[in-house]
Amino acid sequence: MADPHTKATLRDWSRSIPATALLASTMITCDLPLRAVNKLLGRASLVDAGHQLAKVMWQAFALTGATLDVVGREHVDPNERYLIVANHQGFSDVIVIATALRELQPRYVAKRELAHGWPSISYLITASGSAVIDRKHPEAAIAEIERLGRDAKREGWNVAIFPEGTRAKDGVARTWKPRGTKALLEATRPCKVLPVSLVGGSELFAHNALPFKAGVHMRCHVHPPIEPPEPNEDFAAWLEAVRQTVASVL
Repeated sequence: MADPHTKATLRDWSRSIPATALLASTMITCDLPLRAVNKLLGRASLVDAGHQLAKVMWQAFALTGATLDVVGREHVDPNERYLIVANHQGFSDVIVIATALRELQPRYVAKRELAHGWPSISYLITASGSAVIDRKHPEAAIAEIERLGRDAKREGWNVAIFPEGTRAKDGVARTWKPRGTKALLEATRPCKVLPVSLVGGSELFAHNALPFKAGVHMRCHVHPPIEPPEPNEDFAAWLEAVRQTVASVL
């Protein structure tokens, strides 16, 4: 569990300088090539290039001494279509999922702050077909989530959502908000639900991004896929059971 009040050390700062330089240079230098890939080769190639970008960005985290273990990959069938539901610990979450589950190449539900001002990242979010939502406008957010679900069903995409809505700075899984997840699942059915537990992201960002905490052991734990709830089933209770599965290894 991360302690949000922990003080940064000289080791944290010394490891963060090259990591931050690699993150920033990667995002800046890849922005125009990603746009060219999309224009010349199409959206599928763009998403694949985005996962290559995520691999390089993970190497930036590795410069801080971070390690990543992936548990449960045997539960993933590339021929299935999934709604990935995961806890939310920070900016590293998408990079970890993209690295650990590259073959799924999911589209995401992302907050609007990420859709502007982040070289490469903002373009990938908007051009890949991911949903960009503003939590201050819930009805428009649900409509955008439903749009993503319909597109995913038509195109055969996997999708991912973080039902907490905001990152848990101490690593403890909070209550999940059911409305967005329900809207996405109903729009993208039929698919299986893939619960994923992300461990270590809150510790990596214990100092609110800078410096990164050095030497963090991170983990992506993939649980066995489950069937979505029946139409007459209590969705909130079903989602809470999924949340407890995710929280069981945090």
